[in-house]
Amino acid sequence: MRLAAVLFGTVAGAGFVSGAELVRFFPLRAVLPYAVLAGLLPFFGFFLIFACARRFGGYEGMLRAAFGKGAPAVRAAVFCVSLIVCAGMLAGLDAVMSEGFGVPESLPVFSAAALIAAALSAGKGTSALAKVNLCLVPAILLFAFSLACGVRGADNTFPSEEAFPAIVRVVAYAAMNVFLAAPVVAELGAETEGGAGGALLAAALIGGCIAAILLRIASVCGAADAGIPVLFVMGRGGAGKIFALVSAAGILTTLFSSYYLLHLRTGAFRRPRLARAGVCAAVFALSRFGLKTIVGKIYPVFGAAGILFLFACAAAFQRGCRMTVFSASTTRKYIPAASRQRMKVDAMTRSRRNT
Repeated sequence: MRLAAVLFGTVAGAGFVSGAELVRFFPLRAVLPYAVLAGLLPFFGFFLIFACARRFGGYEGMLRAAFGKGAPAVRAAVFCVSLIVCAGMLAGLDAVMSEGFGVPESLPVFSAAALIAAALSAGKGTSALAKVNLCLVPAILLFAFSLACGVRGADNTFPSEEAFPAIVRVVAYAAMNVFLAAPVVAELGAETEGGAGGALLAAALIGGCIAAILLRIASVCGAADAGIPVLFVMGRGGAGKIFALVSAAGILTTLFSSYYLLHLRTGAFRRPRLARAGVCAAVFALSRFGLKTIVGKIYPVFGAAGILFLFACAAAFQRGCRMTVFSASTTRKYIPAASRQRMKVDAMTRSRRNT
């Protein structure tokens, strides 16, 4: 459950809960088949990242195995992507607080507080990340599935004239989410055994929430064209305030996950505190561009990058499976440190028995 909550929380951000990114990637006809596809793909993506992280020794080892000499460039690109995602979450928080509670977006008090909280929790590792998700994810799930109540007569047949481009967009959306979550997923994969059950549960929840949100948006005329589709559906009364709170919960889960990578990377700087302060300032400055600009212009690029990233990881994993360990250097490159230590202890035990 802990693992499933973290995986789901990396996906359920501002654009997910509000429907803003869903209406960009998904058609509003044949919602259920596309939602099933959007649930299956993250499962395979998460499972692949888990397997690569265990085989190659965590996120950094996975990047070296998948991209070789290009790993530093990919690492820098992923760092920039995480920076932009954090900015998108802060922009989304300002937007929902403005729409739900009338707090001016020019007064970003809540986004500043959320960024400080993310920076403080990142120093406590993945355990703090898991606690945040376990507290907030249930509220997101309850809200998302409650949206499906009252929806009747949905058209769930594939329209042949748009099926292929819609599938491509859904694949790009799933790849984008796995790509954005890869650093956290890889670290979790290196730390935990198994993971298939947690990945499957998270994927099922993702697909179910996508279906519930899109079905409700499709049932209200004009909702898909609104800046915040789910808020358009809920209205601006008490229901709108509930939506704002749930959206804030979704934003915080993704913000904390995305910032965690920034925290890890800045730890390698000569002055990590100064570097982290600079990262926070950059995230806050980028968030002033607004959620709609970030989701509309940049997220589709992340989808294409995610597809390429997963192909590279799959190719590296296949090469690793075929490789025979001939030397200690090869063993060090493709077997995680914990496994190497166990192998050394077993070898010493056998040696003592023989003598």
